[in-house]
Amino acid sequence: MKAVPKVNIDGLYLEDTIVDDAFYGVVPFYADPPALEPELPLETDIEATDEPEEEVEPEIVGYTVGIPVPAGLYLPRFDLEAWESRKEDELSDPSDYWVEGLSAEEIEELTKPQPQEPDPVDLLGEEVSDLKLQLFGHQEAIISMDESLKQTKQDGIELQQITTTIGSEQTKQDLTSLDLKQQNNVIGAELIKKDISILDLYMQNQVLGQMLASLELRLLAKGTGGESNV
Repeated sequence: MKAVPKVNIDGLYLEDTIVDDAFYGVVPFYADPPALEPELPLETDIEATDEPEEEVEPEIVGYTVGIPVPAGLYLPRFDLEAWESRKEDELSDPSDYWVEGLSAEEIEELTKPQPQEPDPVDLLGEEVSDLKLQLFGHQEAIISMDESLKQTKQDGIELQQITTTIGSEQTKQDLTSLDLKQQNNVIGAELIKKDISILDLYMQNQVLGQMLASLELRLLAKGTGGESNV
């Protein structure tokens, strides 16, 4: 057994098929026969026997070629016309019937360097590197946030100490203010006492003035009476 190529009706290569080792030449193969129609009832079948059945010629859809495909062809095509027009006694290399089925432009497009796809391992390595960079950035952010939190706590402690100090100073000032108020009240009371004493002295002074004026009047009256008696 050996593998030989199959071609379509244009001679273009389709696939390989397995044939006997002695197979050679070009043999057509046909399309699959259509599915059989279901059997008719007996009466109808009897009536149909009077009409002649039409024979359907099988459709050639390709050929089995007993000549191996030579290397170097992108789309092998078997030259069926050249094979059919060959002379029986003509001696030639059978592989010469195989020709290129693509045009020069199609071959150029087919052989044009394609953009190389990145290696999955390289892509995975790049993804790992990106993840490492992201992780490093996250770690730096966490460290920065931790330092900021520590600084915030320290600022809070210092602020609490300042608040405590201010509260102590405020308490001292409140106590000093209360003491000054008490002293002010005492001084006010002393001033009121002195004002009362001054008022008392003023009233006593008025009384003494009145008494002095009365004595002066008496003295004056007595002096006037003594001169008249002489």
